[in-house]
Formats: sequence, structure tokens, C-alpha cells
Amino acid sequence: MKRTDARILPFTIIALTCAMLFCAAGFARASSGKRQLTICHDTEFALCAASTCTATGGFVKNNQGKKYPAVACECPILTGDNIADLNGGNMKGSCTSSNPSVVYSTFEFANSFPQFINGTWQDALSVMQVCPANDSFSQCWNWKCTRDGTQNGVALAACTCPMEKTNDSFVTQAGQGDPSACAELPVGGPLFFNPSSTHSDSGH
Repeated sequence: MKRTDARILPFTIIALTCAMLFCAAGFARASSGKRQLTICHDTEFALCAASTCTATGGFVKNNQGKKYPAVACECPILTGDNIADLNGGNMKGSCTSSNPSVVYSTFEFANSFPQFINGTWQDALSVMQVCPANDSFSQCWNWKCTRDGTQNGVALAACTCPMEKTNDSFVTQAGQGDPSACAELPVGGPLFFNPSSTHSDSGH
């Protein structure tokens, strides 16, 4: 799917999403790994930001050889400008793979994109929510995926990503705001602060 109408989200959403990207990526790389942050221009990529995942029982390794519990995630394939760390996850220093069946899970700021809702893939608004610290999340930024056919006109990728656990709340775009998605290994990233402490009303 060609993305020609991606729009920048409000500042607070961007801030949360940056936390999801750059903080979560710190979990899935060795401390000696050097970031190679890049805008990949007009390339195919998997956008897993609103996906929930399933634990495989196996492991996935990053470029430094560190192993993580693995999850399987289904993500839409888009085309456009996207953000990657070419040394992160198990990317190989390039926005694209020489293997035509492989795409990488990177990120795009967009108001809407294809999501799996009520049993079908459809374009839907991006809705951010905060999940409690006792739930685990999936971290798919900069990880390898394989093409997995098309459903309802949406090209899909099967992605294998690390499962992460944090002592802090985390953010995700999965579930359209439904908190039940927090228990379904959604793709997201830790906040490293308590969002309730930023509000004067303790009831919210």
C-alpha cells in the first residue's frame, strides 16, 4: 500500500511514539551496538505499531547475538518514507533486503494505516493507549519479516520480534484504545515514567 497521505501527529503523540521507538530499541540491542538512524525514502516496510502478537516458545537473536523470547506478529506492508535503525534488531545495514521475500519492520508517523479490527484488515485511525507495567509487550522496530500474502487488499508480513517486559507502563497503538489489547503482547515500548503522575486529578 502506497502511503502518500501520512501526516505528522500532535506533539504529545509524537513524544509517546518516540519513547516507544528509541527506548524500546534499547532493550533489543547490545550496549556496544552503534545506532544508524535513517530515513528510508520510498521503500516497502512492515508497520507493526498496532499489531498484537503470539509467543512462539522460541527465541530470536539480534545483530549482536543476544537472544530474546520470540513472538509472531502479522503486520501490514506499506510503501513510503519510514524511520529505521539500520544496525538495530536484525537489520543488515540497509533499508531493504536482497531477499525479495523479506521486508523490515520500521516506523512511520501516520494518522491512519491498515489494522486488524473485528476479524478483517481495514484502514483505521491511529489510537495510542498506555498499558500497565504488569503486561509484556512486543518490540518489532528493526526486525525482519517475510511476505505473507494479501487480505482484504492489504499486503501482509509475518514478523518475528522480541517479547519484552518492563517495570514501567508502556505505550501501544494496538486495540483502538481497548485495554484488553494490553494483555495480547501488543507492539509497543516502555514509557519509563508513571503517566498518572502528570495529572493533578488522581481519579484519572
